[in-house]
Amino acid sequence: MFRSIHNIEFPEGIKSIYINGRHYSREEFIVAQKRSRYRDRKGRFIKHVHSV
Repeated sequence: MFRSIHNIEFPEGIKSIYINGRHYSREEFIVAQKRSRYRDRKGRFIKHVHSV
């Protein structure tokens, strides 16, 4: 089942997390969260940020 990366907080005390078939370090996770705000429902990039 697909999980939205916006709604997940990176827990303290761990080095990596596995979400949607991918491992993220803390830095990669923060970058992925920022980029996912620029995607619409179909996964395409849009100009304006969603208010989450």
